[in-house]
Amino acid sequence: MHPDTAAVARPPLRVATGARPYLLTAPSRPTVPKAARDFVRAVLRHGPLTALRDTAVLLTSEAVTRAHLRTPGSADILLRVLTAADGLRISVHDEGAALPSPAPAPGDRDPAHGLLLISRLADDWGTTPFEGPAHTTSLWFELHTGR
Repeated sequence: MHPDTAAVARPPLRVATGARPYLLTAPSRPTVPKAARDFVRAVLRHGPLTALRDTAVLLTSEAVTRAHLRTPGSADILLRVLTAADGLRISVHDEGAALPSPAPAPGDRDPAHGLLLISRLADDWGTTPFEGPAHTTSLWFELHTGR
C-alpha cells in the first residue's frame, strides 16, 4: 500500500462460484489505455457491479497508462478483470522489461499520480509477483460494493 494510506480493515474479495474472469491482451501502444477503458466499461455495463464502473474505468486507465509508460512498444499488456458478487479485482501486467520511468515534461502530470489515485480510491491494492519470463509484478486493485 501507499505509505500515506492507512490500511482499511475489509475482508478480501470472495471468489466463489459465479466469479467470472475477463482477459484483454494488447500491445503497449498509446491507444492501449482507451482499449482498456472500453473493455472495463463493457464488462461492467450491466449487473450488480455497475455502480463501480466509473471508478474501475478511471483506475484501470491509470494502471494501464503506467504499464504503457514503463514498457517498450513490442511488449504486451495483460488486463484481467475478475468479478464476484461483492466486488471486483483488476490486475494489470506488462510483459516487457521495465524501462526507466521518464521524467514528466514541464506541465505534464507525474506518472506516480496514478498510484496516488489508486491508493485513495481502491478498497485495496498492491503488487503481486508475476511468474512470467521476466519475473515482473502485476499491479492490482479491488473495489467492493459495500454489501
